Amino acid sequence: MPLNTSTSAQQLRPLSLTGPEREPVQFTVNLVGAPTEVEQLVQQIKTVAEQFLYHWKTFPIALPQPLSAASLALSGFGHNGSSTVGGSRKMRPINLRDLFIAPPFDELDAVASDGTGEPRRLTNTQLKTLRENGEFDVPSLHFSGQVHKWRLSQLLQKGTLRAHDSFLSDLALAARFLVVTARSRIFSHFFSVFYAARALLNGFIKLLDMIVGVPALLAHNLDYKIKEERCRFLIAELVCRPEFEDCLDGLCSYVRKILRRATMEKFDFNSCDITQPIPYLFLTPKGQEIDLRLFCRDVMRKALPILLCILERETRGWFLHFRERLIAELRAKKLTDKEIEEEVNEAVMKEYLQRVYSSILSNSKLLELGVGIPELLVQQAQSVVIMYKAVDKVQRDIKRSREDHQKCLANDHSVLSRVAPWLRSKLRHAEEHKLNKSAWSAHEEALKMCTKHNLLQTAYFLSRDLAFMKEREPVLLKELKNAKAPTRSFQWACRIWSPKSWIIRRNFQGQSDIIPTVISQQATSIVTPRSDPSQPVFLVEKEIIRTTSTRWPFWRLLNLMQRTWCWTWNMMFLLGILVPWCSPLSLRALFCVKPFMPDLELSQVNGTLFPRKTSITQTMASRLIELWRHISKSRTRFETEPDTGFIGKGLTRNLNRIWNYFIKGFLGTIVILFAFPLLCLATSFLSILLALTAPLWIPVFTMLLHLYMILIYDIDSPNNNRNRYCILLEALIWNILSQGCLQPIAAVLVAIIVCPLASGVILVVGIARYALRLLWDSLTFHLFIKKCGRVPASDSIAVRRIAGPGLALDYYFMIRPEQALAAFEAKMELDELQAYQHAMERIILQPQKDFSQFVEACFGPFSAQLAKMGPYLSLDREAQDLMTTLHEKLEKRRRELQTSLTTQVKTRVKLNTKELKIAIQLAAHILEKYYPSHIIARLSISEEEFWDNKGLAVNDWPGLAGLIYTEIFSLDFLTPLTENDTHFKLEPHPSLDLTRYSEMVQNATDVIGSKGLDLLGNVYAPRGNVQVHLPFLEVTAFNPRSRITLTFRKPEKRDMSVGLTTPRVRAHRAAQQSKLPDTQKHWRPWKKKTDEKSATEKLLIPLPVPHPVHIAINIYNRDAEHPIPLDSELVWEILKSIEDCQNGEIMAMSSVTRYRSAIMESSNDSLASSSSLGSTRESGSATGGSGSGVGNGTETLPCVNREVCTQVKVAEEHSPNSGFHWTLSNWGAAQTTRRRTNSNVRVDLASPEDISLDTDSSRAVFNPYGTTV
Repeated sequence: MPLNTSTSAQQLRPLSLTGPEREPVQFTVNLVGAPTEVEQLVQQIKTVAEQFLYHWKTFPIALPQPLSAASLALSGFGHNGSSTVGGSRKMRPINLRDLFIAPPFDELDAVASDGTGEPRRLTNTQLKTLRENGEFDVPSLHFSGQVHKWRLSQLLQKGTLRAHDSFLSDLALAARFLVVTARSRIFSHFFSVFYAARALLNGFIKLLDMIVGVPALLAHNLDYKIKEERCRFLIAELVCRPEFEDCLDGLCSYVRKILRRATMEKFDFNSCDITQPIPYLFLTPKGQEIDLRLFCRDVMRKALPILLCILERETRGWFLHFRERLIAELRAKKLTDKEIEEEVNEAVMKEYLQRVYSSILSNSKLLELGVGIPELLVQQAQSVVIMYKAVDKVQRDIKRSREDHQKCLANDHSVLSRVAPWLRSKLRHAEEHKLNKSAWSAHEEALKMCTKHNLLQTAYFLSRDLAFMKEREPVLLKELKNAKAPTRSFQWACRIWSPKSWIIRRNFQGQSDIIPTVISQQATSIVTPRSDPSQPVFLVEKEIIRTTSTRWPFWRLLNLMQRTWCWTWNMMFLLGILVPWCSPLSLRALFCVKPFMPDLELSQVNGTLFPRKTSITQTMASRLIELWRHISKSRTRFETEPDTGFIGKGLTRNLNRIWNYFIKGFLGTIVILFAFPLLCLATSFLSILLALTAPLWIPVFTMLLHLYMILIYDIDSPNNNRNRYCILLEALIWNILSQGCLQPIAAVLVAIIVCPLASGVILVVGIARYALRLLWDSLTFHLFIKKCGRVPASDSIAVRRIAGPGLALDYYFMIRPEQALAAFEAKMELDELQAYQHAMERIILQPQKDFSQFVEACFGPFSAQLAKMGPYLSLDREAQDLMTTLHEKLEKRRRELQTSLTTQVKTRVKLNTKELKIAIQLAAHILEKYYPSHIIARLSISEEEFWDNKGLAVNDWPGLAGLIYTEIFSLDFLTPLTENDTHFKLEPHPSLDLTRYSEMVQNATDVIGSKGLDLLGNVYAPRGNVQVHLPFLEVTAFNPRSRITLTFRKPEKRDMSVGLTTPRVRAHRAAQQSKLPDTQKHWRPWKKKTDEKSATEKLLIPLPVPHPVHIAINIYNRDAEHPIPLDSELVWEILKSIEDCQNGEIMAMSSVTRYRSAIMESSNDSLASSSSLGSTRESGSATGGSGSGVGNGTETLPCVNREVCTQVKVAEEHSPNSGFHWTLSNWGAAQTTRRRTNSNVRVDLASPEDISLDTDSSRAVFNPYGTTV
């Protein structure tokens, strides 16, 4: 039921003339042969149904009267406070399509002619401008202050200034051949004498490498080792507080216990219930306390949702007024836009941070996490903000010096500064020099600011980090660069001939021992290693492995010798031992009687070797015995089978005897007795001969393989990325002949002959072209243009209009307040029609709802369902007819209320400051009189919910007026025009009667003239070039572990995300990852690849302080006789499990997940401009525009999507056992109140006054009113 939320407001216009008239629904009941009881029951149901169910007998649809047909009492704007506007005069209907008439931009014919209709001749000023630039301006007639700019074709006139600019460009091109191209042919990295010398040297080195081998070394994980030492240096002086020494000892004992257990058995570290406490408080040598309780995951995850709420809440209610006041004050001081932008952004961020810090310190929930936790959170955030500010300051200094140097180069070298490669080279060298000078500036600035703000803990770590970077890192880097490892290692396995010399290892509980080799004839049942940690595992080594690498010179010769040695001995073992003594064709198989087992396997019971049953080998005698045993079995089987075949056994018996005794027995025996010995003797003696001669032919084969690697394919290539095919031809033809011999000759010829000739030709042509251009321009100007030139009326081959009204895109349309108010009233009527439509649709469908509820309540328990037939079908048809009639009338009225403005025109409509204030204030007054009774009263929600859904305070009529204006026009409508904006007027049609609005504006103007502009409130001041960002602080600023860290030897398995990600951030990240392969496809070898250095690469934000677990282990290792090996990957996994396995994590994470899910289900539009962490710059990093942090390539992601006024629908759960709730609107004479079943969860994440004014973005959210534009 609509709620009348305004008791004082009167209904100014009737909703309808008369209300709809009800008529009971008539039911026809025909029961034939039914019992009397059934007939009575049906008649009773029919009587009750006709009493409660109804349809609309008459339903008049009278749309609300147009607003212009009524009279609105607008008090409060007269001089005496009691004057009214439009009280008795009848207003003519306004045709809204005539409200905005675009100005005629086509005035060229009028501009081109004088008052008599004759063509307008060019003035002396226009001729002078034309002579200098080849262009001239013609003042506009209809648009004051605007000009039409025309440019002549270069066939007629180019202008002395433009000709001189072209001449300088020709000189720059000529100089480029000498300064850039010729010099590059000598010293460049591509096609130069220097590059040829390097290629020649590489060719000779490659020849030497392919023959004997040149050392190939590489320093691995250099960056990681530096970072690891940096982390250790930060905490090298810390000691544990005396009261926590027992806790430290217990932690180290626990780590040793887990480490010992991990070496004995396999188990999951994360599955252990870790209750061991961790010391978080430490002391420096000077007695300063270091509190690292924020490293506790449990604390941070409990604090995370609280911090998110504080960060969002503190953006509300102050930003807009604070920003506008500061801009107005600084503009009064005559500061430039850039200075204003810097001052305002810094002041806004400072105010926001002070509010956030105060809320954190006074929050009771954070105090429950521990004494001093709020102070630690504030100090951590302050430290991060200060470090970012220091980084920003250094970056601004470097950027400023680069711009100054570029200006100096442009002033001192007017020609060379036009050569882009020369200019880039100069700027790059200057920037590198500046970076080298300011390498520690960020550290020093941050250290000074932390000391100033009494952040002693951060200052201590900064000083330690600065000491490491200045003193320790250069020495360590030099040492690590010298500690290089070979790029490739080779293993050569040589077979141990005697099984008694095989090496047996016993592994048990992490220890490996060599036991005596015992050969036993007794087999055991267990031969595979057992998984039981209480049982030992035995391993056998049958080969001796030798290793060579690319570390030493002549490593290819070493490989050749090792390959020859190993292959020789292995081949001798194969041909001299295995084939003649252990194979099926060996001498042993010839002379032995019984089968033998030549191979041995290892027992997992006692570690002995015993014959392998699967390696059994038959001898000649055993083969004969097996053959005649098979013949005997075949004959016995034939004689014992019954004689049931097609041919009797009397005929087949002889055939069977012949097959078994002659074919199998005689011939098989002949083969075994004569062929098998010959084959065994030949195979054995041949293999023995090859084994004895192996030292002669194996070296020949390995030498041929060495030549094959030189000529065809390099198997032993030290680098997998290097070419392996035909390396000899590559070294001789490509490196030595082509690059080493031909390239320097061609480069010298180009540098000495081609480039000077080309430069001279370009110089001569440029001078000649410049002289001829000046001569031609002078002739055409004095002989033709000066005498015959006149203002053109259209573009032609000789002249073209390049600027003027209608051509430029940076212009606006200025309207009058009367037009804005008329469009505003039309929008209010559309809102009323929308509310009227919803109300009438509910009334039209009410009989059907009552009918379905009646049937469900009465017959639902008997499994009966409503069928669309009979009376219900009639109700449905009546409702459809009424709905069609309603929609037709509404559509007709809506078409009358539409303006003729297109989307492009709407985005450019504006007012000046005074008129915008008047329009907003008058609209707010109209809304206050009109909206409660005509729109809010028709809604099915309360007045508080209406304002809450709009994101406004209750009765914030100016805010609602601004919202409606943004819906009519655009978000930029609320930013007034400035004096420097190019604008044209959108006038109404002359026949349009706007007198009522003019009187309203006049009354408001009188008040403003007497009491000043500030009476009507604040609007959004013109920004110009001032970009003020919404203050925003990353939630990761409070977490000292938020930085991406790489743990031991597994960087590819680490989580590379920071903070809470959002769908927008994930989409942006996916787009960036999809673009990476495209950027790597460009193959331009002549472009020099330069490593981009940053001023922030030295300062990591936050500082890489290790977890207190690592600090405790480092303190323990200083004095321990048996230190815990921190270089072990197993130890790292144990420490990681201790860090992660803490109580209370699941609960905290679930609350954060719910918070994030509510955010991600909201709308996808977010604020286009948000301040990055603690900074006011626009492009400090690759993702700074979207609220991401900066610094050293570390991506810090926005904590939440900043959407506003979003409703998340929550599905209601209906219990199957619950009874039916009677909800008919008519029961007897009483009307039951409809229950409200709307389950909406509102997520309000932004300030009611925050607004994004970035007009250059494609999307913007107008936060005060919850509207996406």
